[in-house]
Amino acid sequence: MVRNYFELFGLPAQFDIDPGDLAARHRERIRIWHPDRYAQATSEERRRAVAMSADLNDGMKVLRDPVARARHLLALRGVSTDEETDTVMDGDFLMEQMAWRERLEEGAGRVGEVTALADEVAASRKGKEARLAAALRRGDAAALDEARGLVRELQFLERFLKELDDAVTEVP
Repeated sequence: MVRNYFELFGLPAQFDIDPGDLAARHRERIRIWHPDRYAQATSEERRRAVAMSADLNDGMKVLRDPVARARHLLALRGVSTDEETDTVMDGDFLMEQMAWRERLEEGAGRVGEVTALADEVAASRKGKEARLAAALRRGDAAALDEARGLVRELQFLERFLKELDDAVTEVP
Protein backbone atom coordinates (compact mmCIF):
# COMPACT_ATOMS: atom_id res chain seq x y z
CA MET A 1 0.00 0.00 0.00
CA VAL A 2 1.28 3.43 -0.94
CA ARG A 3 1.61 5.99 1.88
CA ASN A 4 -0.68 8.90 0.99
CA TYR A 5 1.42 12.01 1.54
CA PHE A 6 -1.46 14.31 0.66
CA GLU A 7 -3.43 12.82 3.56
CA LEU A 8 -0.40 13.13 5.84
CA PHE A 9 -0.35 16.89 5.21
CA GLY A 10 -4.13 17.34 5.17
CA LEU A 11 -4.11 18.31 1.49
CA PRO A 12 -6.46 17.26 -1.29
CA ALA A 13 -4.92 14.61 -3.57
CA GLN A 14 -4.37 16.86 -6.57
CA PHE A 15 -1.42 17.99 -8.67
CA ASP A 16 -1.88 21.71 -8.08
CA ILE A 17 -0.75 22.57 -4.56
CA ASP A 18 0.44 25.80 -2.96
CA PRO A 19 4.15 25.38 -2.09
CA GLY A 20 3.87 27.91 0.75
CA ASP A 21 0.93 26.04 2.27
CA LEU A 22 2.83 22.74 1.96
CA ALA A 23 5.88 24.24 3.70
CA ALA A 24 3.73 25.65 6.51
CA ARG A 25 1.99 22.32 7.03
CA HIS A 26 5.36 20.55 7.06
CA ARG A 27 6.78 22.94 9.69
CA GLU A 28 3.67 22.55 11.85
CA ARG A 29 3.75 18.75 11.74
CA ILE A 30 7.52 18.48 12.17
CA ARG A 31 7.27 20.69 15.25
CA ILE A 32 4.71 18.26 16.71
CA TRP A 33 6.54 15.06 15.74
CA HIS A 34 10.18 16.06 16.11
CA PRO A 35 11.96 13.20 17.94
CA ASP A 36 13.61 15.62 20.42
CA ARG A 37 10.17 16.32 21.86
CA TYR A 38 9.91 12.62 22.73
CA ALA A 39 13.25 12.23 24.53
CA GLN A 40 11.48 11.40 27.81
CA ALA A 41 8.71 9.31 26.19
CA THR A 42 8.44 5.54 26.02
CA SER A 43 10.55 3.71 23.45
CA GLU A 44 7.39 3.03 21.42
CA GLU A 45 6.47 6.73 21.37
CA ARG A 46 10.05 7.63 20.37
CA ARG A 47 9.96 5.09 17.52
CA ARG A 48 6.63 6.48 16.36
CA ALA A 49 7.99 10.06 16.43
CA VAL A 50 11.06 9.04 14.43
CA ALA A 51 8.90 7.19 11.89
CA MET A 52 6.44 10.07 11.59
CA SER A 53 9.24 12.61 11.23
CA ALA A 54 10.79 10.48 8.47
CA ASP A 55 7.40 10.15 6.73
CA LEU A 56 6.89 13.92 6.91
CA ASN A 57 10.32 14.60 5.42
CA ASP A 58 9.81 11.99 2.69
CA GLY A 59 6.37 13.42 1.96
CA MET A 60 7.73 16.95 1.72
CA LYS A 61 10.41 15.79 -0.71
CA VAL A 62 7.80 14.06 -2.90
CA LEU A 63 5.11 16.74 -2.83
CA ARG A 64 7.35 19.72 -3.54
CA ASP A 65 8.75 18.12 -6.72
CA PRO A 66 6.22 18.20 -9.60
CA VAL A 67 7.36 14.94 -11.21
CA ALA A 68 7.55 13.06 -7.91
CA ARG A 69 4.15 14.50 -6.93
CA ALA A 70 2.63 13.31 -10.22
CA ARG A 71 4.17 9.85 -9.80
CA HIS A 72 2.72 9.72 -6.28
CA LEU A 73 -0.74 10.75 -7.49
CA LEU A 74 -0.63 8.13 -10.22
CA ALA A 75 0.50 5.45 -7.74
CA LEU A 76 -2.41 6.37 -5.46
CA ARG A 77 -4.68 5.80 -8.45
CA GLY A 78 -3.09 2.44 -9.26
CA VAL A 79 -1.01 3.62 -12.24
CA SER A 80 2.62 2.47 -12.29
CA THR A 81 5.37 4.76 -13.55
CA ASP A 82 8.17 2.32 -12.78
CA GLU A 83 11.09 3.09 -15.10
CA GLU A 84 12.17 -0.55 -15.11
CA THR A 85 8.91 -1.91 -16.49
CA ASP A 86 7.34 1.14 -18.16
CA THR A 87 9.71 1.69 -21.07
CA VAL A 88 7.28 2.71 -23.83
CA MET A 89 7.72 6.31 -24.95
CA ASP A 90 6.13 8.46 -27.63
CA GLY A 91 7.98 8.15 -30.97
CA ASP A 92 8.00 11.90 -31.58
CA PHE A 93 9.52 12.48 -28.17
CA LEU A 94 12.20 9.86 -28.86
CA MET A 95 13.10 11.69 -32.08
CA GLU A 96 13.24 14.96 -30.18
CA GLN A 97 15.56 13.35 -27.61
CA MET A 98 17.90 12.17 -30.35
CA ALA A 99 17.97 15.65 -31.92
CA TRP A 100 18.74 17.24 -28.55
CA ARG A 101 21.54 14.75 -27.86
CA GLU A 102 23.00 15.44 -31.28
CA ARG A 103 22.92 19.18 -30.58
CA LEU A 104 24.61 18.61 -27.23
CA GLU A 105 27.41 16.65 -28.91
CA GLU A 106 27.80 19.30 -31.61
CA GLY A 107 27.76 22.13 -29.08
CA ALA A 108 30.10 20.49 -26.56
CA GLY A 109 32.53 23.08 -25.27
CA ARG A 110 30.46 26.04 -26.46
CA VAL A 111 28.58 27.45 -23.48
CA GLY A 112 26.22 29.60 -25.55
CA GLU A 113 24.97 26.66 -27.61
CA VAL A 114 24.55 24.38 -24.60
CA THR A 115 22.78 27.15 -22.66
CA ALA A 116 20.40 27.77 -25.58
CA LEU A 117 19.65 24.04 -25.72
CA ALA A 118 19.04 24.01 -21.95
CA ASP A 119 16.59 26.91 -22.34
CA GLU A 120 14.73 25.01 -25.07
CA VAL A 121 14.57 21.83 -22.98
CA ALA A 122 13.40 23.81 -19.92
CA ALA A 123 10.62 25.35 -22.02
CA SER A 124 9.61 21.87 -23.17
CA ARG A 125 9.55 20.74 -19.54
CA LYS A 126 7.32 23.66 -18.57
CA GLY A 127 4.87 22.83 -21.36
CA LYS A 128 4.79 19.15 -20.40
CA GLU A 129 4.20 20.05 -16.73
CA ALA A 130 1.18 22.13 -17.80
CA ARG A 131 -0.14 19.22 -19.88
CA LEU A 132 0.49 16.87 -16.95
CA ALA A 133 -1.47 19.10 -14.56
CA ALA A 134 -4.39 19.23 -17.01
CA ALA A 135 -4.37 15.45 -17.51
CA LEU A 136 -4.33 14.81 -13.76
CA ARG A 137 -7.21 17.25 -13.25
CA ARG A 138 -9.27 15.38 -15.86
CA GLY A 139 -8.49 12.08 -14.15
CA ASP A 140 -10.23 9.66 -16.55
CA ALA A 141 -8.42 6.52 -17.76
CA ALA A 142 -7.16 8.14 -20.98
CA ALA A 143 -5.94 11.20 -19.06
CA LEU A 144 -4.13 9.03 -16.50
CA ASP A 145 -2.44 7.14 -19.34
CA GLU A 146 -1.41 10.47 -20.87
CA ALA A 147 -0.11 11.59 -17.45
CA ARG A 148 1.90 8.36 -17.12
CA GLY A 149 3.60 9.05 -20.46
CA LEU A 150 4.25 12.68 -19.55
CA VAL A 151 5.84 11.63 -16.25
CA ARG A 152 8.24 9.39 -18.16
CA GLU A 153 9.09 12.25 -20.53
CA LEU A 154 9.58 14.67 -17.64
CA GLN A 155 11.89 12.20 -15.90
CA PHE A 156 14.05 12.17 -19.04
CA LEU A 157 13.96 15.98 -19.26
CA GLU A 158 15.08 16.35 -15.63
CA ARG A 159 18.04 14.02 -16.20
CA PHE A 160 18.92 15.72 -19.49
CA LEU A 161 18.76 19.21 -17.93
CA LYS A 162 21.19 18.01 -15.25
CA GLU A 163 23.44 16.67 -17.99
CA LEU A 164 23.27 20.04 -19.78
CA ASP A 165 24.06 21.88 -16.54
CA ASP A 166 27.05 19.59 -15.99
CA ALA A 167 28.19 20.22 -19.59
CA VAL A 168 28.12 23.98 -19.01
CA THR A 169 30.00 23.80 -15.70
CA GLU A 170 32.67 21.50 -17.18
CA VAL A 171 33.58 23.99 -19.92
CA PRO A 172 36.93 25.66 -19.10
